[in-house]
Amino acid sequence: MSCACERKKRMSDLERVSELARKAARMEKKIMAVYARHDGTYAFCGVDELNGEEVVEYRHWL
Repeated sequence: MSCACERKKRMSDLERVSELARKAARMEKKIMAVYARHDGTYAFCGVDELNGEEVVEYRHWL
């Protein structure tokens, strides 16, 4: 498999992305939002960085 295909497969798993968001929230000491992308994958960013994405869950740093 190519690298892009493997990355898309991994980012399609909500549990994996949620765990990454939890770790990032703990490192940055802020709330992270996990959101769904149009291609069926998930991503996360800080709550203050959201631009109208469909939020799936929030992860707190505590």
